[in-house]
Amino acid sequence: ALGSMDYHKCIACTKSWVSEKLAKSRVRFCETCLALKPKPEDWHDVRFSDEVHCRVGPQGKMRITRKPGERYCTDCIQEQLNRDDEREWETCYIWGAVGYNFKSDLTFYKTPGNKNSKLSLSVYRDQILEPVIKPWLKPTEPHFILEEDNDSGHGGGSTTNIVATWKKKNNLDHYFNHSNSPDLAPIENCWQVMKQHLKKFPHWDQFEVRDLAREGWSHVSPEFINERINSMPQRLQDCIEMEGRLTGY
Repeated sequence: ALGSMDYHKCIACTKSWVSEKLAKSRVRFCETCLALKPKPEDWHDVRFSDEVHCRVGPQGKMRITRKPGERYCTDCIQEQLNRDDEREWETCYIWGAVGYNFKSDLTFYKTPGNKNSKLSLSVYRDQILEPVIKPWLKPTEPHFILEEDNDSGHGGGSTTNIVATWKKKNNLDHYFNHSNSPDLAPIENCWQVMKQHLKKFPHWDQFEVRDLAREGWSHVSPEFINERINSMPQRLQDCIEMEGRLTGY
């Protein structure tokens, strides 16, 4: 199973694995980005966006849903052995974005009829792009480039799907982060602040998760975000020097 994917990361101890193929591709991606934006200030017009899923279980237990490539080490001493049956757990879907001197509000969206927790094209267009991002595209607002991961719901891989069509129609400048490269997206660091706050308290339902998520998100300071945005050239350089392996970011 370990050999069937390019990227693996243990949720508990953060141990990571990167395939040779993925490592080489990451180096090429970083070299391209660094040539286009070599200085920290070159990244000030980028807004990094992402989704996170929180699952609420019995007795107020909470778990962050794994992303593709994430798993538990088979021998990880931090993994709990007595897992609960998670089939009845509720899932809270959250979207957010950060940039230099910028932090969006959290958007809580729904995925009707979708049991695999994946973001669909229609949900992304109707619940995030149209109501949240479109107002940012007014002529009176600062210009920005939206960074997204390679999730299929973001419309990558096709120029004719409903999300790609929406972006073209509304003149949204955007780019896709390299697949399986969370270390190249500063918003991942910001999620950690919110997640640590969530883990301090029991969660009985989605309403409490939303309140606690907002509290945790409020703890992500502008200074914290700006430092992570300014680190982008160094992140790219570190990835190149590490021959594509996951960096410490």
